[in-house]
Amino acid sequence: MHTPLTDLLQINVPVIAAPMAGISGPDVAVAVAKAGGLGLIGAGYIEPDRLTSMYDAALQQLSSTAEAHGAVGFGLINFACSQELLQTIINFKPRAIWLSFGEWEDLAVPINKAGIKLICQIQHLEQVEPALHAGADVIVGQGSEAGGHGASPASLLTLIPELMDHVERVCLKLGICPAVPVAAAGGITDARQMAAAFALGASGVVLGTSLCATHESLLPEAKKQALIEAGYSSSCNPSTLRTTLYDELGTVPWPPDIDGRCLKNQFTAVYSSQTPLQSGVKKHAKEEYDEANAHKLVNKQVVWCGSGVGLIHRIEYAEDLVNDLVKETMLIFQKNIAFATTNDFG
Repeated sequence: MHTPLTDLLQINVPVIAAPMAGISGPDVAVAVAKAGGLGLIGAGYIEPDRLTSMYDAALQQLSSTAEAHGAVGFGLINFACSQELLQTIINFKPRAIWLSFGEWEDLAVPINKAGIKLICQIQHLEQVEPALHAGADVIVGQGSEAGGHGASPASLLTLIPELMDHVERVCLKLGICPAVPVAAAGGITDARQMAAAFALGASGVVLGTSLCATHESLLPEAKKQALIEAGYSSSCNPSTLRTTLYDELGTVPWPPDIDGRCLKNQFTAVYSSQTPLQSGVKKHAKEEYDEANAHKLVNKQVVWCGSGVGLIHRIEYAEDLVNDLVKETMLIFQKNIAFATTNDFG
């Protein structure tokens, strides 16, 4: 299954594992790489020494596989990334480095100089030109369906076609030929959604929530089970919401224009409508949240996930998940070709 993205990244299938902090460790990255995709380790909050041991663990698992299956890289949070962490990753010479949330230039220069492929995730069209100026080799469009942190006002159905057109215009303006490939991120959980992303013009897809619910994921088992039991986002009582609640109670200074999609629970039912939290409410909420984390109360802890969570029904092995997803997507393409050639519209 070849696209401009697979050719650029030297992978066999157009699937990228989202670099989710605290979830996407070496086991998930290796599993996706073995399936022919690009496995990314979420390096956002990891100290350089620990990251080195994680990367070594990934290399050990890949040591007996073909070079084509050695596609492992890292994802960073721009505003929280130190030069020490970046240089540690550059020294690994990974297949690619993913950047998101913040300015590109200072981080992109040494990545480009090292000859490492640069993936830039955007939430707004206005971010495209600065990313391409910084040397982005791939643009990822993150739709509003995405789990975890994001800021896009548009769903993938709107974002990807607009992004494709905008990337082509900006590439033409900057003299970049051919235009860089675009990948779709946000709520993609099954083959129907993957096929739809390609129909919209994307050259690849990013998997996040579906990889959370795998055996290889670093997500605690209780939270994996919560994903399976979540229910649908499109019901009258949707299973997910976008909120700044957990970031207001956390220690990472996320910009105010960024929120996050997570499972609804007892905690969000009480506090999400009160954001931004006033000092008295925030103090009480922080105490309750700290207690929930201390006792691992999943019905109050944050469980980041995309709006496609209702399509997840079991915990799988990541390599099998990617293999099945690609096969099922190809079957959809074959059915659509048959449909188009019969002139039978119902």
